[in-house]
Amino acid sequence: MKKEATFNFDVSREGIEARLDEMGQKLERLRGLYESFFMGIERSPPDVLRRELNRQILEMQQLPISNASLRFRYHALTQRWVLLITYWNRTLREIEAGSFSRDLAKAKRRMAQKGTSTVSLAEALAMGIPANRAKAFVAHQQAAQERNAAATRAKDAAATPTPAPIAEPPALAEAAGAKPALPVPQVTGGPSGGPPPIPLPGLSEAEMRDVYRRYLEAHQQAGKTEPAPSMSKLRERLAKQIPLILSANNCSRVRLEIAAEDGKVRLRAWPVMEK
Repeated sequence: MKKEATFNFDVSREGIEARLDEMGQKLERLRGLYESFFMGIERSPPDVLRRELNRQILEMQQLPISNASLRFRYHALTQRWVLLITYWNRTLREIEAGSFSRDLAKAKRRMAQKGTSTVSLAEALAMGIPANRAKAFVAHQQAAQERNAAATRAKDAAATPTPAPIAEPPALAEAAGAKPALPVPQVTGGPSGGPPPIPLPGLSEAEMRDVYRRYLEAHQQAGKTEPAPSMSKLRERLAKQIPLILSANNCSRVRLEIAAEDGKVRLRAWPVMEK
């Protein structure tokens, strides 16, 4: 035989109404105590009163309430209870993590007045943040500053293209002392012209021909006695290095520049950062 539930209050209509009034008053008192704790007035959350009210709510769940108005009052009370404990639990987690919105607002005002980006433990205590949560708050602020600094460094590094110099090919032997004539760049390919040229990623064939023409002009103006490397030699070196430049800078095109340094003509590739 099922044992009937026993209650420590009068289960008549008047008794249930009195219990609901008592629970409503406790809920309002509990809400005020939690707000005082969140503001730093109370040193600890009202756990004892919360457990007592939670016990009464569970006890009322076992009582069949036949009166419609009392049943409506009870459901409204439990719905408000669920909303409040959800808010309280979320706020308690923020306090433990040092990310409580009220503390953050105080810190922002303090940092704006001082022109700094951090808050020390002493400053947190001076702002009214309770000692039992000031340490977690300061640790959270320092971690956030470190994350922001790391993100800024990564963004700056990604926005700065890194030039990749193309090494000068080894000099080829030249016949006795004659100054080399400026050759016309030729592109061979097809069945009768030998193997097709090596395709260069990020660089069109027209750009390659123009760069090689300017390379030959710079080589002649520098007064070099050895002949300039052929287009196929430069193409082989570029075919190895351009893919590395594109991958390192996350781009799809390169720009070639010619520079004469210490009597040497060098070819440099720069990534083209697309907007």
